Amino acid sequence: MRRFVLSVAVVVAACGGKGTSATSSPAPPAFSRGEPPRAAQPSHTVGGFSIQLPSVTLQPGDELQPCFVFPLTVDGPSHLVGGGSLTVDKGMHHGNITTRPKTGDGVRSCDTEKDPNIVGGEGFDVLQGGSVLFGSSTQREGTEWQSFPDGHAFRIRDGFEIVARMHYLNTTTAPLTLAPVYSWYTIDESTVVHEIAPFIWTIRDFQIPPQATKTITGTCRIPQGMHIVNVLPHMHKLGTALTAGFLGGALDGQEFLASKGYDPANGVIRAYDPPIDLSQGDGVTFACTWKNTFDKAITEGIGDNEMCMLFGYAWPPTATYTAVTSEVGACVYTLPPQK
Repeated sequence: MRRFVLSVAVVVAACGGKGTSATSSPAPPAFSRGEPPRAAQPSHTVGGFSIQLPSVTLQPGDELQPCFVFPLTVDGPSHLVGGGSLTVDKGMHHGNITTRPKTGDGVRSCDTEKDPNIVGGEGFDVLQGGSVLFGSSTQREGTEWQSFPDGHAFRIRDGFEIVARMHYLNTTTAPLTLAPVYSWYTIDESTVVHEIAPFIWTIRDFQIPPQATKTITGTCRIPQGMHIVNVLPHMHKLGTALTAGFLGGALDGQEFLASKGYDPANGVIRAYDPPIDLSQGDGVTFACTWKNTFDKAITEGIGDNEMCMLFGYAWPPTATYTAVTSEVGACVYTLPPQK
């Protein structure tokens, strides 16, 4: 999953990340850890839209990152999305689907476009008023749902188009052909209680020694008001756990997420109803654990390398914070663009 930052206004908090042994501390007390999203259209669906990506054939060992642009044509009266689904065969590592202001007509490739800034095209899309439509579990196949609790939805805008930045990887010994299909469902706007916004928490600049198990924990003191309704952990095949919990307050140390981090068979998206109210503490801790089976060091990246990201949606948009930290650095948190 490409990194993206959702605001140009940045605040530095007194927090950071650290590398530890995977068995250096006991597990925190149990807490609500979410449920898989409802595998169905959201309640009060009144319309929607969909895309099918052009067919691509991967030879054994191929790793491709194609990009496609689609018109955004919404059926029905609503511009509030209450959920969506992805259907894909083996061979997709993941996809990042966003909207951005319209740049042309028809379905076309955007492979030749340069990322408009150093943090990636997805972040620039959001800064221009776009939405994050879908993020998928790593190497998922079959159908995956992204459904929000009733009364929660994000807004899409007229005059925008869909951008699909894909990551394909053939780990088999035979050619694979795939053409992912995405569908989104808009809901009756009168039923929406909370409009939600995207966030992403990332640990960067880490290194996992050869043949080692390592956990890196980030801590971020996030301002109060953020309510989490949906999360998507993002790790690669060496990932064994991604956890998140409260920092400070009466719930200090209690987890609200205990994920494998990488689970192609079942997916790792989780929904919260009721949402996780981070105002009960001073911020969050989140951690990734990997088991490096290679005779080489693993760093942040694609291929054999790894990532540690927690993407999600929360409300209100004015308190939905993205956070970036590192193995030894401070935590930087940002807000999405404010209307």
